[in-house]
Order: sequence, then C-alpha cells, then structure tokens
Amino acid sequence: MLLHRHRFPLLCCSTRAAVLNGADKGGAVRQLTWAEVEAMTGNFTSAVVGEGGSSTVYLGRLPAQQLAAVKVHRGSQRLRRAFRHELHALLRARHPHIVRLLAFCDQTDEGVLVLELAPNGSLHDHLHGINYPQGGGASSPGPVPMPWAWRLRVALQVARALEYLHEACEPQVVHGDVKASNVLLDAAMDARLCDFGSAHAGFSASVRPTSPRGGVMVGSPGYVDPHYLRSGLVTKKSDVYSFGVLLLELLTGAPPFRVDDGRLLTSLVAPVIKPGGPRVYDVRKLVDKRLGCHYNAEEAAVVAGLATACVGENPALRPSMADVVRTLEKIGRRRQAMTPETCARQELDG
Repeated sequence: MLLHRHRFPLLCCSTRAAVLNGADKGGAVRQLTWAEVEAMTGNFTSAVVGEGGSSTVYLGRLPAQQLAAVKVHRGSQRLRRAFRHELHALLRARHPHIVRLLAFCDQTDEGVLVLELAPNGSLHDHLHGINYPQGGGASSPGPVPMPWAWRLRVALQVARALEYLHEACEPQVVHGDVKASNVLLDAAMDARLCDFGSAHAGFSASVRPTSPRGGVMVGSPGYVDPHYLRSGLVTKKSDVYSFGVLLLELLTGAPPFRVDDGRLLTSLVAPVIKPGGPRVYDVRKLVDKRLGCHYNAEEAAVVAGLATACVGENPALRPSMADVVRTLEKIGRRRQAMTPETCARQELDG
C-alpha cells in the first residue's frame, strides 16, 4: 500500500501506526466511543501521519496527554472485514514481539485501532528507506546500515512471534502479510510484528481457501507464496515462505522485488541459494555490501541455507516456524559463547 509520509515518520508502519510510550502499559484493552476518537483527533483535523489503501492514521492524544496514532479503517465491506481480522487477532495475541493493541472503537462503519509505539520506525525503513541513528532518536542523514548482529536478533524475534501465532495462540493464527514494513522496531531496536488485516485464525491444519485471482490477494509483492497463488490456500507455510524472503532481505539488504523490472529477490539469489545449502564462499556474493567485512560468513551461510529451505517450492518440505526458531537460536547461543574479540575477528575474517 502507498504511504504518504508527513511530519511524524516514526509513528508509521505502512498504513499501520502505534500509540505513544507509557500508554496503559499493564492494563486491559479499552473500548472507545466514537466521541472519544473524535476528541483524540480534534474531530479528525489533526495531522495525518500515514495513509494507505485501507486506512488513515491520525496524530491524536490519549487522556493523559500522551500523543497517539489513531488508525481509522475505511468503511467498505472488504475493508471492514480486514479491520475485524486485525482486531480479533490483536485481542488474542499477547507476545513481546507482536505490537500491542491498547484501545479500539467498533461503533460505526469505520473501525479504529490504537496501537503501542515503536519509535524506531519499521525494518523496511532501516534496510531501504529512512535512516535512524542506532538505538533510537530522530532520523539522521546518510546511510546507516543495520549491523549484522541486530539483523540476526530481529530475525529471531520475528520468528518467535510467528511461532507463537502458529502454535501457542488459541485459535492458531496465520499472519498472511509478513514483510519488512510490518516489522516495527521499538526504542531498544526490538521487533514488533504488526498489521493483522490479512490474518486467518481457527484452523489447526493451517489451510483455508481464498481467491487470489478473483478476490483480494493475501500478502505483498515479492513475499507472496507461489503455492498460494496457484492453489488459493493460505497456510502456515505461506508465512514461512514470506519469512524466508525477509531473511534474504536481511542478508542482502535488497528489496523483495525490483520496481524497475519487477524481478523478485528470490530469483536474483537463486543461482547462489541452491538446495543443500550455499557455501560460505558463495554467500559472500550475497551479503549486503554496506556491511563491508563486519559480518560472520559462517552465520550468513546458515541464514542463507535457512532462507533457502523456507522459500522452497514444496510447502510440505519447508521448516515450521519452531524449526526456524531453533536454528536461529543456535546462532545466538554460538555468538553468546564467543568473546567480543573473537566475534570481531571472525567478522573481519568473514
């Protein structure tokens, strides 16, 4: 979806936004009246901080004078359905790496969500767009590549969020639109998965028929599971495929598809990421050049091999998100066991 960025880019995640620090940190989700929503936004005269095909995000204020972003879903039958999907998923989901719903309004044809703040923008911003100084604060000029260790940490956190949705939620949830712009980064640069408008819930086998040709496509260009496009079935393995593309994005720093010629990232890296896992030497051709030598080549090879498995043609052969989490946790344990000097030396040698 298109997003028109205004004076407050830190509050946006595509058309998704977040509520400010400290808002009702331990409390239950509040149900707002339409009059309260109007009061928060000055009757919708406040600044628009984000806009897309399905919603508009206004800058607002909560009762304690905390600034907030108020996401208003437009009122059509299809968009109303997306709002209900997102609301129901967020009411159930309680995970440290899933954006937290603080309040909502469901009184009119237009649904409203109020979400927590992630002041460092989205993962997409850091990889491809707006540059933020490391650790939070205002945007900074010039390229600031996201460090390799932070990319690994974000990958693991998103994987844990998806594992929770797939296995621990009741009923289980398929996100349906995993992508870099739907991964928010909080003040500590920790990941928060957002935007559940394409979510599906309530099926342990993780299959549900949809209409990719005749209806609204689930997912975003470059991230969409080809098996879904052929079969019309949204599954847990559809999320696994999208996560595999996200891993490739973190590895290469390249977007999921090129606007100029429409080529997919998966096809661009296909000569290197072959079944059986790429060699360390080959992976060096893929790693984001902005990182220079500041990455671990062995870790990059593991990430590339995991991404290869996730974007495999046959969904049945793709790993589960639990398998993905275990693989990424092994990398994390290995890094923790290394001294800072050894880690730095291996990155320089990589």
